[in-house]
Amino acid sequence: MAVERPGLKATNFREDGHPAHIEHTRADGSRMVVNRGVHGERSVEVVRRDGVRVVTMGRRGFVERPLRAGYVARTYVSDGRTQVHVYRTNTYGRFHYSSFVPGVSYQPGFYGWAYRPWRAPVVFGWGWGRAPWFYGGYFAPAPVYPSAALWLTDFLLAEDLRLAYENQTSAAGEGQPEPAAPVAADNSAALTPEIKRMIAEEVQRQLAAQWNAASQPASPELAGAAAGAPPPVLDARLKLFVVSSNLNLSAGSDGQTCALTPGDILKRMGGNLTAEGQLPVGVLVSKEGNCPAGFATALDLAVLQDMQNEFCQQISDGLAKLASNEGRGGLPAGPAADPQPAAEGQAPASADAKDLLSQQAQEANQTEAAVSQPSGGQ
Repeated sequence: MAVERPGLKATNFREDGHPAHIEHTRADGSRMVVNRGVHGERSVEVVRRDGVRVVTMGRRGFVERPLRAGYVARTYVSDGRTQVHVYRTNTYGRFHYSSFVPGVSYQPGFYGWAYRPWRAPVVFGWGWGRAPWFYGGYFAPAPVYPSAALWLTDFLLAEDLRLAYENQTSAAGEGQPEPAAPVAADNSAALTPEIKRMIAEEVQRQLAAQWNAASQPASPELAGAAAGAPPPVLDARLKLFVVSSNLNLSAGSDGQTCALTPGDILKRMGGNLTAEGQLPVGVLVSKEGNCPAGFATALDLAVLQDMQNEFCQQISDGLAKLASNEGRGGLPAGPAADPQPAAEGQAPASADAKDLLSQQAQEANQTEAAVSQPSGGQ
């Protein structure tokens, strides 16, 4: 049952009495949408009348502003730190999407070193210790790394799992249930070496594209997609998607729901983009308590493209870590990276990002407090 009041609509009440979805019409006419995941994680989004988009996800969030024709810039804030990323906007038919633009470019030799197998496998100490976001037996770093692609795979998976755990701990601080204890080490749901290999193949494909762009500055990869071009996420070579945000999915005609959180893995199920702008996918592997493996669904083009954007963004962050640590900590030495700012991917940070995100979190608290479950829980 929905609860409606002037300017407020709450739906999909969870077992604990909290609404899973709230829409709040603000005084300026814009709309705030508050979503709670199955495990209590919260996301909040507002698109203001001036086109500014403010999104909070647990303790992390971003402020998105138009940058120039065909581009937007997002200022991310996480634990008080800010980072700016640029996205190219485009339209495919009637569907809008954005694609990540790297902010740094490296020498072709560095990309080649990252793309090819290393001369000998290396042992690398990440320094994670017994990190709780390992989720027991779900994730374990590789014992050795024969290539940068596998190293980058573990880097990005760890970042997603850390985000999933932080989202749950943030929810616990907001009165939601505590994060689930890590699953047992023999849990059957695990990121197996085979799944990691498949992810590493996509990492390597991205490295090849960047290597080609650095070697041929006038190539299409650097120039950007033409107007009306299909979004990268529709490339048939892309087989897996690494979930990077909390998702609530319908579990069938009985109306039950299940959740996906960062670090879960989806696979393409075949089929073309539907008339509604969705692509068939299925759960390949997920953490304990999330949607089961084999669960089939369809996700919006924009949702999947955002996953791929985050994937590319994390590869970019991982390359920066590799470039600054070549020949140290167990990593092999390679050609000089010589990082240079990529003009297309540069943007100033939004000076008010921290304040806007803090204000939005407070407003979301007030909005949730204004909604109570209907009498009798129905």
